[in-house]
Amino acid sequence: EQKEILPFSPKNLWMLFFQPKTFFSLPAIYHHRSIMIVAYLIGVFSVMDRVDQKLLQAEFGNRTSLMLDITDAWWSYWLFVLGLGTISAVIVWLIHGWWYKKRLQFSGAKDADPQLARHIWALQSLVAALPVMIVVILQTLMYRSYLDAYQNSSILNLVVIPFIFWSCWVSYRAATSVFNTNGWAKFWFLAFPITFYVLAMGLLTALMANA
Repeated sequence: EQKEILPFSPKNLWMLFFQPKTFFSLPAIYHHRSIMIVAYLIGVFSVMDRVDQKLLQAEFGNRTSLMLDITDAWWSYWLFVLGLGTISAVIVWLIHGWWYKKRLQFSGAKDADPQLARHIWALQSLVAALPVMIVVILQTLMYRSYLDAYQNSSILNLVVIPFIFWSCWVSYRAATSVFNTNGWAKFWFLAFPITFYVLAMGLLTALMANA
C-alpha cells in the first residue's frame, strides 16, 4: 500500500516550493486532512486579498468604515480573516478547483478527475498563499495594526511577488506531471495566468501613481 503524501512535512514542503517536478512525480495520493488544511489556508489568503482590495478602494475615496475598523487592530483583523476563511475556502475550492479542471481539459486532459484536480490546484495555490501569510504574521510582530502595516508597506511586501509568478510555474509542472496534457498547457498554466498577473499589477501601479 502506497503511503499518503504529507504536504506539510519539511521535505515535501521544500519539494513543493522549489522542486515541483519531483514533488508532483510522486504518486498523487495526498493526506486528506492536510489537503483540507491547505484549502482553509487558501480561503484565509483569499479573504486577506479581499481586505486589501477594500483598503485600496478606501484610498480612492470609497470609504469603507467597517473595513477600516476591522484593520485598525490585529485581534479584529485576524478574527475576521480566520473566521471568514472557512466560508471562503468552500467557495474557492468549488470555483477555482472547477476552473483548474477546465484548464486541464483545455490542455488535453479530457478525463481529469475533478477531486484530484482540486487537490493539485490547492497544493500549487499554497505556493502563492503561504508566503503572504508568513509576511502578515511578521507584520503582526512589527506594526501596531494591519492598517498600520498596509499604510507603511515595507520590503516585506515585495518578497511575496516572486512567489505569485513562481506559483504559475509550479502549477504548470503539476498539470504536466500528474495529468496527460498537451502543448496547450503552456498557454493555460503559464502564459494565461502570468499575463493576467502582469496586467493586474500594471493597472494597480498606474492607479496608485495617479492617486
